[in-house]
Amino acid sequence: MIANNLGQNTLKKLKAISAFDLDHTLIEANSSLLFFHYLVRKRLLHPTSLLRTILYSLKHHFFNLGLEELHARVFDRFLKGRSLQMIEDQVEQFLKEEFYRYIYFPSFARLRRAQHEGHLTIILSNSPSFIVGPIARYLGVPLWSASEYKVDKKGVLEAVKSILVGEGKADYLKRLADEHGIDMSHVYAYSDSPLDLPFLDVAGTPVVVNPTKKMRQISSEKSWEVI
Repeated sequence: MIANNLGQNTLKKLKAISAFDLDHTLIEANSSLLFFHYLVRKRLLHPTSLLRTILYSLKHHFFNLGLEELHARVFDRFLKGRSLQMIEDQVEQFLKEEFYRYIYFPSFARLRRAQHEGHLTIILSNSPSFIVGPIARYLGVPLWSASEYKVDKKGVLEAVKSILVGEGKADYLKRLADEHGIDMSHVYAYSDSPLDLPFLDVAGTPVVVNPTKKMRQISSEKSWEVI
């Protein structure tokens, strides 16, 4: 069951779903890069670590480095063998100290409006679960799904388990709507990325956020709202 953490009274009132991508949608930047930058400033990672992650990101955006390969390289280089608890503790500190400044308020306002109107709200992100989960709690979003990493018996990160991409987001959204008897015409999806086109296409109301030139053109062709 997808939404078993919600009370029965809440479930009975659900009439719509609002689903949000995270990076460059609810926040203005990439959450993983922001967190890595924070770790560098705290001297928990060497400064060259941030440069390397930026290089990987540029290769992904401009030189066809796939998402799975991007996650694998970053994981093997910086995360493998580290304590998940230590990382989670640092994420919480990052959120307390400076996360608020990165919120993209046009999307955040839509999130709060959806919650006020009784929508089931959810964050679906390609970023790691140890970042997305705490951010969802910080923003008061009851449901979330993200890329997952395997942890050994000692609580140490050991491998990339799964990567959440646009098709996975679309499937999750359809299952969630079906479980709660919500017609897809009452589903809202927010994202900035062409990789999320399947996620946007499946929603009754797709909304493109802070778009690139390519996404603005797609939005125009499909008559999608842009914020």
